[in-house]
Amino acid sequence: MSQKNFQSPRGTHDILPEQIAEWRFIENSFRDLCARYSYGEIRTPIFENTELFARAAGEASDIVVTKQMYSFVALDEQSYTLRPEGTAAVVRAFLEGHLNERGPVTKLGYLGPMFRYEATQAGRQRQFHQCGIELLGAAEPESDAEVLAFAADFLKALGIEAKLLLNTLGTPQSRAGYLEELKIYLGARRETLSDDSQRRLETNPLRVFDSKDERDRAAIADAPRLLDYLRANDEESTAHFAQLCRYLDDLGIAYEIDPMLVRGLDYYTRTAFEFVSDKLGAQSTVLAGGRYDKLVEELGGPSIPGIGWAAGIERLILVRAASQAPIPTAPRPTAFLVTMGDAARAAGVGILNRLRAAGISADCDFVGRSVKAQMREANRQQARFALLLGDNELSEGVIAVKDLTTSEQEKLPLETAIAKLLTQQE
Repeated sequence: MSQKNFQSPRGTHDILPEQIAEWRFIENSFRDLCARYSYGEIRTPIFENTELFARAAGEASDIVVTKQMYSFVALDEQSYTLRPEGTAAVVRAFLEGHLNERGPVTKLGYLGPMFRYEATQAGRQRQFHQCGIELLGAAEPESDAEVLAFAADFLKALGIEAKLLLNTLGTPQSRAGYLEELKIYLGARRETLSDDSQRRLETNPLRVFDSKDERDRAAIADAPRLLDYLRANDEESTAHFAQLCRYLDDLGIAYEIDPMLVRGLDYYTRTAFEFVSDKLGAQSTVLAGGRYDKLVEELGGPSIPGIGWAAGIERLILVRAASQAPIPTAPRPTAFLVTMGDAARAAGVGILNRLRAAGISADCDFVGRSVKAQMREANRQQARFALLLGDNELSEGVIAVKDLTTSEQEKLPLETAIAKLLTQQE
């Protein structure tokens, strides 16, 4: 039988050791800001009951209609789904954990993989990773300003320049009349729409504004604008939006009001936003979110408002690369132990352990290669020092410490060498 060469499934990717420094930089930047803004980290299961995501996303959402969810029936005959987004799971945990009983406002941050079965392209995978925040319990525009300030600070920390696009979607009740107007407008142009937009016309007409198809862009060019409708019919949402804009002006956060901006999940109300970059072509969104004041109630909880955002880490990495942002380097070992002879090699096991116990990053050769080959490995790993141990060093009770940057070398007792290396740790 021929041997099969396995590959990662389509739409997934391995994160190799040389790439981890970039991932950690993004994750650590996010966690640092969570601490600064007082957001507690939460970790939810990778799979949940399918109904949770179906109810949260909405039966008319693209995730449900186009079957983008990875769902399966388990041995208990229940349907489960790998999470396609983070908010629904966080809200479920918020309710199950009674976090709302700890205070009027709950602020949570999360990191982890998400799953959607969709066409793959640069920055869009079937397994992708997101970081995001949720602020639950506050309906005031101050909370909108907070999450947008967090997002702006996060992108700044990553060296990403992005434009903030902002809109208000009103409430489900106030936009109902607008949706009827939009259906009439688009219905008269049905034949000019793409197949996807024709499908969306009856179930989720706002999503036509998200289309990148030139036929749809032409059709909606003169469509009635939701923002105009809300200004005439929803005084409360209009005032909320105006106050948010004033806060952003006070904070010095530049924005552009985009009346065509909508979000792909049905649970959004009022504030919707995207940070976009011109570095990735059509896939311009690097961070996005909005307000979801009815979601907690929809998932069986009390009436508690919420707002949040999420960013795809793979896409952030692509934007950073395209922006020529500084790439962090992986940590290198402080010391690489080079042994000469069987006695030194045997003694090296204990020495390596003592170095690590002292808090020194250290490595050695494990396959008995020549001294020359061991030195090549020390240089490949970009070690700061090579520690040379042979019969002479063993008999003298010392170890030779060679600085691989300056080539300077000295023999020191092991404890003295450890003290020296501790001052050189990166």
